[in-house]
Amino acid sequence: MRVLEFGDNAAAGYCGRLFRQYGAEVIRVDLPSDTRPDATGYALDIYLQTGKKRLAIDYRTEQGRTVLKRLAGESNIVITDCLPALLDELDWRSFPGDMRASITPFGLDGPYRDWQGFGPILQAMGGYTYIIGDENKVPLSIPMHFAEYQAGQFAYISTLASYVSDRPSAEIEVSMLETVMSLSQWTFIYWTMQQKVRTRHGNRMGNVHPVSLYRCRDGFIYLTIVPTFWRNLVAMLGRDDLLEDERFSTTPARLENADALDDILNEAFLDYTMAECLELGQRKYRLPIGTAMTLDQILQDEHLLARHYWQDVAVPGHGTIRMPGAAIRSTPPVRQPELEYSGVEHG
Repeated sequence: MRVLEFGDNAAAGYCGRLFRQYGAEVIRVDLPSDTRPDATGYALDIYLQTGKKRLAIDYRTEQGRTVLKRLAGESNIVITDCLPALLDELDWRSFPGDMRASITPFGLDGPYRDWQGFGPILQAMGGYTYIIGDENKVPLSIPMHFAEYQAGQFAYISTLASYVSDRPSAEIEVSMLETVMSLSQWTFIYWTMQQKVRTRHGNRMGNVHPVSLYRCRDGFIYLTIVPTFWRNLVAMLGRDDLLEDERFSTTPARLENADALDDILNEAFLDYTMAECLELGQRKYRLPIGTAMTLDQILQDEHLLARHYWQDVAVPGHGTIRMPGAAIRSTPPVRQPELEYSGVEHG
């Protein structure tokens, strides 16, 4: 399978990255002005473009468009995240290739179609930012390229599913705003059913407790204690008295007295290290508990190392570096070969 990818956002780059990870030949077309990323964009470029064949073509010119369309005609799937106005100039609806997928901020039609939009803006417009953060403080957004990567993943899955189906579609369209909206779980359903707005709860879930981040002796741990696990948590901490405390005897009571419960848990967990919390919580008391790991700890995590998760990449001038590998794998798993990050050929 050959995939052609072009555009100026991270969404198409991530979609192409997924195709490349699972064996497709991916040709990445950059505009000539985009071929020398600055220091900030260098890591992103390595992450998204490693393993792809890269060409610099100015498809804003007539000659460049001719070359781009020739490459598209030689490809099975064409992916882009260019804005609709440029896609109109490229005659996207009649673009060659067996199948084409567009990823745009607001979609190819509608009153917002020509608006600019990147991850944090789309999170805000999709209602995601409004519900993230601490109560009575400013809203927060998930950093970096959350919306772009989710949209790229949607494009990958939908395009591949359509491509192998009995009735493939010639075109797949992904809106990043609608991607954000689709990830809101029960927030909108909660409103339409009960006219209640989900508010910001910081690290708390808001409808069950304790679900939050707690300080321990050498860092932080995160708990997700739905009612099924309440007795296990009490047993782990040796605080059987909490079972008799009316403030914490039911789920509604624990929610109503969340501050008091958090004070007790924060004090109790200071007697434990992160490693002890995992050993007791996960292995002995079978609790959903995790540690807030540093990047160094993640890179040395025994589980990820045992699963050969990390991808080694040869970067000219930097030697071999480690970056995230594939989240999906075949069975039996095999160690991923070292890849090489290459520059752009001018075409």
